[in-house]
Amino acid sequence: MSTTTDLIRLGASYRRDGVDPGKLESDPLVQFRHWHDEWLGTGPAAGQAAVLATADIHGRPSARWVDLAYVDHGFVFFTNYGSRKSADLAVNPQAALCFGWLEVGRQVRAEGGVARLTDVESDAFFAGLPRGVQLLSWASDQRRVVGDRDVLQAQLAQAGDRFSGQEVPRPAHWGGYRLTPEEVEFWQRRTDEIQDRFRYRREIVGDGWRSVQIAP
Repeated sequence: MSTTTDLIRLGASYRRDGVDPGKLESDPLVQFRHWHDEWLGTGPAAGQAAVLATADIHGRPSARWVDLAYVDHGFVFFTNYGSRKSADLAVNPQAALCFGWLEVGRQVRAEGGVARLTDVESDAFFAGLPRGVQLLSWASDQRRVVGDRDVLQAQLAQAGDRFSGQEVPRPAHWGGYRLTPEEVEFWQRRTDEIQDRFRYRREIVGDGWRSVQIAP
């Protein structure tokens, strides 16, 4: 794990060198993996964390932290299908993700349509989770008002008893989503206050990406 001094030095080098447009990948998802891997290499406490913003049918926004599960042809995250984010996505399947790696002066934003994963994809990811997390997915009825923490602990114990001595199956109310980006933006802080900012966009899904530098 990197020390605070290491992070300061790394951030200083990024701010000094900036982003070379000639070295940017043509695919923003590949470029994201490079930056994300560099961030994970610093040993952050919450390396997968991102802010997910959604809006309901009336345009009322909400935002929350989610964990990025993995990146394939989109950004994948998992949640309870009874959550507010799921309710928003059911009526307005557009969202934005923001990754803020402030210690090294970097940010990545992604916007696009969101769709549920297949049951096969969700089952495969759920099977690899720690047992405690699997049991909690059964015990927690997200957004329901509870009397106190003891209620949740009792429900978790009940789930443990229910699946004692067997594998925990994925509950139908839990699964994944994939945000397929239509626009991705990379931002790098610089020492001279003129920050580097590059935007990838494609107007039609399936077309190639076009990247441009934009004013900070």
